[in-house]
Amino acid sequence: MGNGVQQNRNTESLTLRLSGAPAKEARKGVALHTVSEVADMLQVSEAWVRDHSTRKQPRLKCVKVGKLLRYKLEDIEEFISTWCQ
Repeated sequence: MGNGVQQNRNTESLTLRLSGAPAKEARKGVALHTVSEVADMLQVSEAWVRDHSTRKQPRLKCVKVGKLLRYKLEDIEEFISTWCQ
C-alpha cells in the first residue's frame, strides 16, 4: 500500500515538472544549443564553455539535461553583452 502512495507522489511530481515553463518554451520553439555550437559562436574551446558554465557562480547560464549542458540563445546574447564590452 505504501508503494502505491509513493508512486502517485512521483507521478504528480513528474507531471508538475513537465507542466513548467521549460516545457511550454519548448513547444514555442525555443532552441537549445550544444556546448560545441556555443564554443563556435564565441570562438572559444568547448572546455572553456563547460568551465564557465559549471562554476559555483557560472558566467554562462545553461540548462542541465542529465549530464548534458544546453544553452538558450538569449542567455548567450546576455553573456556577450555583459562580459564582452
